[in-house]
Formats: sequence, structure tokens, C-alpha cells
Amino acid sequence: MSASGDPLDALPAAVLADVLGRVTDAGDIAACRLASRALLAASYLCSRVRLCAADCTRRRRVEGQAGAPAFRETSGNLASLLGAHLRCLSLDAADGQGSPDDAMWVEEGEFEEADDLHLTCGEAVALWADTAAGPVLREVEIADYWPQACWRKAEALPLISHYCELSIPNPRFRFDSFTSLNLIKLGLKNAWLSVDGLKKMPNLTHLTLEFVRLDDENLDQLNECFPCLHTLNLIGVGGLKDPKIHLLQLKTCHWEVSNIPMSLVVHAPNLVSLELKCVRPDSLILDTPSLSTLKLTIEKLSATAQVDGLVSLTNLRIESLDLISLFPAFVGGRAIRTLELELPESASQYDLFEAIKPDYLLRTLASISEVNLAPRFSCELTLSLALCKDSQFKSCVKKLLVHVPRSQRSFELLPLFQICAPLCEVTVLFHTESVDAVREGVISVCLQRFAQIRWQWSTWN
Repeated sequence: MSASGDPLDALPAAVLADVLGRVTDAGDIAACRLASRALLAASYLCSRVRLCAADCTRRRRVEGQAGAPAFRETSGNLASLLGAHLRCLSLDAADGQGSPDDAMWVEEGEFEEADDLHLTCGEAVALWADTAAGPVLREVEIADYWPQACWRKAEALPLISHYCELSIPNPRFRFDSFTSLNLIKLGLKNAWLSVDGLKKMPNLTHLTLEFVRLDDENLDQLNECFPCLHTLNLIGVGGLKDPKIHLLQLKTCHWEVSNIPMSLVVHAPNLVSLELKCVRPDSLILDTPSLSTLKLTIEKLSATAQVDGLVSLTNLRIESLDLISLFPAFVGGRAIRTLELELPESASQYDLFEAIKPDYLLRTLASISEVNLAPRFSCELTLSLALCKDSQFKSCVKKLLVHVPRSQRSFELLPLFQICAPLCEVTVLFHTESVDAVREGVISVCLQRFAQIRWQWSTWN
């Protein structure tokens, strides 16, 4: 340090603590503490810490530090150091050992017997939970290293729930506290998670499980032990058979399901936003009377789907070719205000034309106040528009957003603009690689043919 004083002394400790909280390598944090008294003092005020295994291993390789502490031990040491000020702990081993370029990925039948990056095992959880930081942590996110985690059933969920239930004074702490966790937000990724011994966590309001195998095939344990969830994200969760989400306080849900579960049930009377991605379940039941926003990606809607209870639905996004089934179920007879349509990546304009009659499609769009046609849907819509026989009918459209493909010519979009009510606001997004002549031609025709429409022009990529 300079004899003239620490130049960082002029900065508020809270600002320095926020900067340190963005450093992802424990070694870099230690170097900052040694380099500046101001940073040393601020380090004890860090409320958020994110450690990345790739950063740690890369640093050790560059500096030639053999025998450095295992990553999960480092996370425990840092939690002990920061103690009572730590509120959010994020541990990321998903990038593998070393740089992403040489990270090891599991092929079929391949795995690692080492456990230095296995962060969802009981021992790894205890290293940070059983510290001075444990009782004050509010958010924990753990991304495990799949080659080490894929073949080991991890106790992270039941152990964390056990810590949340404890209320016994711990004499190891120098302040009056308890060993119990008070988490409100938990995220686990890349793991095989056991639910044996899982206890209720009534304080937890946000749960994210991503790319995990969960030993709870019907989600019975999840429903029972997380009764106060407001936000639930289940993304790529395997091990499910007939999953049922039954959470009375749930408000937001993002659920991406594989093609294995044949029955999907959501019973959530207070749910207002649902993003559901599934394939073709035999049974789909949405008992969500408060749901106002639904983003649905589905290959095929079952004839037995029960969605009559969507009495509050106003905002709908559909990504599917099965519009002939989805429109009557989710659009017809409802007060849909905003509709966004997209197609699967593999779809073509011929698929869309064969999936739904052009005139029926146009009439459905005309019944909505705000219509957003996403890039793939806009690009493949041209054939259907060209074959529309009637566009002279009453329209409710007040706002329209459409993406113009790179080589689009203006006349192919005219039937779409004809359904826009007078004084409608239309946003046209040109592809960034489209030539100026195409843009100028579209703009010229639109302004001449539809002078009453309020036009906005921009680009998309």
C-alpha cells in the first residue's frame, strides 16, 4: 500500500462491498483484501458472493498453485469469512474444470469419480450451511458439475430443509444466533436430487430446479414441503411420471417438461403467470382461475385437456403448429387482449398452411386487440396471406407487430394490414440484413395504401 494513503478510502464501504460481491474467484477476493485496507474492511460487508469453479481452476493453473483447496472447501471458507453479512451465495461448477474450451462433458456411459466439484452432496452443503453465514443467508444458488453429479444421488434438498428446521443455539458462533437457515430463494442445477427426509420449508418463496433428476415422480414431496412458494421454475426436470403442481400461494411458474410425462396438472388458484413447455401430454389440466398470462409451447393438445377454468386469461403466447386445436381452447370465447404467435424451429410455410385455414387464421387475429407475430411465424405466414379470400370484415386489432423476412416483398403482407382497424398502430421490424430497396418499397406501399395507420419502423436480427 502507498504511504500516501489508500485511494479507495474515499469510496463508501457499501460501494466497495458491492464491487467485491461481483468477483467470482476467491483468490481474487483475497488479493483485493491484501491490496487495500478499504477493500479489506468492505469485504466483511459483502452481502452477495458468486464463485465460479472455472475461474478458480483457471487462476490456479496460471499461477501454478499445486494442491490448492478444493472448490467446495473454498466456498465454505469464504462463507465463514464473510459471516453475518452474507445474504446471497452462488456456487457455479457447471462450466467444468479449467477453461470452458477444455471443459469435460459427459458422454453416454462416462462420468468422473472425483467429488471436488460435487456441490449438492451433503458434505458440500454443510461446509457453507454450518458457518456464521448460514443463519443469515436468504438466497442460495448451486450449479453442480454434471460428470461428478449425474451418478450420485445428492442430499442437498433434505439437508437444506433440515438446516432450515433447526433452532438450536450454536456455541461456535461469537454472536447470539442459531444454526437454522432462513432461505427464501433456492436454486439447484445439474444434479440427481433425493427427497428422502425432506422437511417443510415454510419460508421458501422461490424455488428453481434446472436440469436435474428428481426422485419425486408425482411432485408430492415438493407440494407438501414447499407450501408457500410464490415462484416455481422446473426446467428440464427428469424422473417425473404423473406430476401435479398443487400450490395454493403460487403466483409465477415456468415449467418445461420432457415427452415422458403423459399427464400434467397445475392446481394453483393464485397463479397469475405460467410458462409451460411440453410435447403432447395425454392429459393437461390447468386449474388456475387467476391466470392472466400464459406462454404455451406444445406439439399437440389432447382432446381431453381441461382448461375451462382460465377465466382471467388476457395475455397469451402460443408456439405450436396445432393452432386448429389451441385457438378454440385458449382464444375462443375468452377476453384475450394480447396474442403472440410463434412456430417451432422446424416448421415451414407449408406446415402452417396445412395446419390451419388462412381465412380462419386471419379472422382469429382480427378478434384480438394486440397481435404480436414472432419472427418464425411472420416469415412463414406469407403463403397463408396470399391465399386469403376475405379480409373485409370487422376487426378489433389496435396494435400489430410483425417481423419482415429478409427478402419479403410488400404485397405479401397487405392482407394482414387490411384487418387493422382505422388508426391502428403497426410496428414493422425489418431483418437487419434486408436491403434498403426492400425496406423502402415496403414503407412506400404501406404509407400509400394505409394512410390512417400509425406506422413504426425498426429492425430485428
